Amino acid sequence: MPADLPSPPSGPEDEIPLPGGNVGGAVRVGDTVRRPTGPWTPAVHELLRFLDDAGLGRIPRVLGIDDRDREILTFLPGRVLDIGRETLSDAQVRSAMAWLREYHATVAGFPRDSRRWRFLERALAPGEIVCHHDTAMYNMAFDGEELAGVFDWDVAGPGIPLDDVAIFAWNGAVLFPDADADEVAHGLRTTADGYGGGLDPHALLDHVLVRMTGAADKIAAAQAAGDPGMLRLGTVGEPAATRARLTVLRGRLPVLHQALDR
Repeated sequence: MPADLPSPPSGPEDEIPLPGGNVGGAVRVGDTVRRPTGPWTPAVHELLRFLDDAGLGRIPRVLGIDDRDREILTFLPGRVLDIGRETLSDAQVRSAMAWLREYHATVAGFPRDSRRWRFLERALAPGEIVCHHDTAMYNMAFDGEELAGVFDWDVAGPGIPLDDVAIFAWNGAVLFPDADADEVAHGLRTTADGYGGGLDPHALLDHVLVRMTGAADKIAAAQAAGDPGMLRLGTVGEPAATRARLTVLRGRLPVLHQALDR
């Protein structure tokens, strides 16, 4: 291991399990995070290095691979809100969406040739970028009202910018699709306005269904193929839980669109 990389932990007592981790067992070791690797890891590391070289902030830096074949990333400080128990403030939503728009502008310059990502292997199609694909509040750390870091890049891959905005909305504005329609509409508007570029909250709402239906199908296919991380998601009820929420959301679409027009 190069001298400038952190030393591997000497024992389990040096590792602090990080909260969450339904897909894959991240631990903190000093100022680093160690995570399991897979065939997609080289592409993800290339992406993170590209973004770091381009000056995008609030992302982990790649430090290498430890002697247990785990990736070594810099630890991102900040507070992660407890999804389902806490909600992001409007200011936090806008901060996250401003960063997401900056990320999309930066990653547009990433080379478009074929790579092995977690769910597929191919080049970028016209109009696509490399999306994070899990830009949700549980993968974001905040310092007060400002976004401090975005982590868990292992499902990055080809997509369109609206995919990332939609999964953020799914885990925020429509986290409870049967909630008060005006509250859901406010969250969608705040998300769309924070992202900017004239994003229509009606289009965002409709794309949530498209994006999350696709996500559920990918999780199911990966489970059938034996992906260990996706199999761990099965132990917490996915993708069945997502599909149940989508059924509720689909039935409320007319009401939510009406609320957006008020």
